[in-house]
Amino acid sequence: MRIQAFSFLLLGTSLMLSGCVHDRLAGSEAAPGGMGIMADGQVADGPGTVSSITQLPAGNAQGPIMPYGTRGQANAYEYGTGYRVGAGDKLAIRVAGEQDLTGEFPVDASGAISMPYVQSATVAGMTTPQIEAMIAGKLRAGYLRDPQVSVQTIGLRPFYILGEVTAGGSYAYQPGISVQQAIAIAGGFGPRGDKKKILLTRRDARGTTTTLVPLSTQVFPGDIITVRERWF
Repeated sequence: MRIQAFSFLLLGTSLMLSGCVHDRLAGSEAAPGGMGIMADGQVADGPGTVSSITQLPAGNAQGPIMPYGTRGQANAYEYGTGYRVGAGDKLAIRVAGEQDLTGEFPVDASGAISMPYVQSATVAGMTTPQIEAMIAGKLRAGYLRDPQVSVQTIGLRPFYILGEVTAGGSYAYQPGISVQQAIAIAGGFGPRGDKKKILLTRRDARGTTTTLVPLSTQVFPGDIITVRERWF
């Protein structure tokens, strides 16, 4: 009889715990397409969701504009067509059979790289296939007959996390990362971390904005995540 009663107690406890876990994670789910901050500052999810940056121009007649290169305040973001490079990234460029043109090249504060023959070339706001085509075109114009170029992003600028987390600081960006994953990288919530009060600060062509976001919101390079303290 005691064993039967104990079994019922275990079953009841398991059901209660599963309910708690479901409630806790319900706010972390996102519809297909992800969750992000729209150009109007609203948090939205679903297949039509885009980051605010995807609706802003990468440059104008004077060159790249934030977040891609101006005044060193650069960020790089993911588009449907792939990751777009920004100032502070590092590129590994290889030209087949040309040792002098192969190496690692940092993207400077103006959003440009400098390499032999190509000289200074603006790459901010471009995907790696676009950079490959651009470099091949420049080399084909008087230097090489049929250059074979490959470009890989090997160093991404960090995101920053502070407040009620175990280990705040700057961490290397990982494409597709969410706020929840960023907090996990920082060692998880601190003892008094408020899971419902997370601020995301982002600088783009419109200026700097801070938004209260859910855990499933997508993070981009240069973002600052602040986990607020709960008082009870």
